[in-house]
Amino acid sequence: MAMSQALSEEEFHRMQAQLLELRTQNYQLSDDLRKNSAELNAVRQKHGVLERDFIKAQKALNKSKKAQEVDALLSENEMLQGKLHSQEEDFRLQNSTLMTELSKLCTQIEQLEQENQRLKESGGASVLNPAPNSTSGPLDGELLRLQAENSTLQKKLKGFQAVCSRVEEHRS
Repeated sequence: MAMSQALSEEEFHRMQAQLLELRTQNYQLSDDLRKNSAELNAVRQKHGVLERDFIKAQKALNKSKKAQEVDALLSENEMLQGKLHSQEEDFRLQNSTLMTELSKLCTQIEQLEQENQRLKESGGASVLNPAPNSTSGPLDGELLRLQAENSTLQKKLKGFQAVCSRVEEHRS
């Protein structure tokens, strides 16, 4: 029995050594676990910070894109305003030209009306008291031509006056 107790004692020492070794490993693993947990928490915090920075960067990028879109719209707006000013200038020039032409036509109509009136007055006397050998045929033809031209010019004048009144309404 002494032998079996000696073996048991030997086994006891071996088991005691194993137990100490297992405790040491357990302490070592607990230390590693604490270190890894601390490192994991640090990484999680760092991840949170990086996530917030990423969101801020995305917002800044979106703002930058919006700013670029606004710049593009402002640029397009300036270009369109330039075109509008150019068209307005063209319209003013065209309107001025039409007004000048209308003024010339009015002057011509007045001159033709005066000439027509003179011809009526001078031609009217010869029509009422025709001279026996007078050649009233060419004068009558000229009078008819001038009356027709006068009528045509008066129609044109009315048309131009209508255009001018529309232009004036458009300006207002």
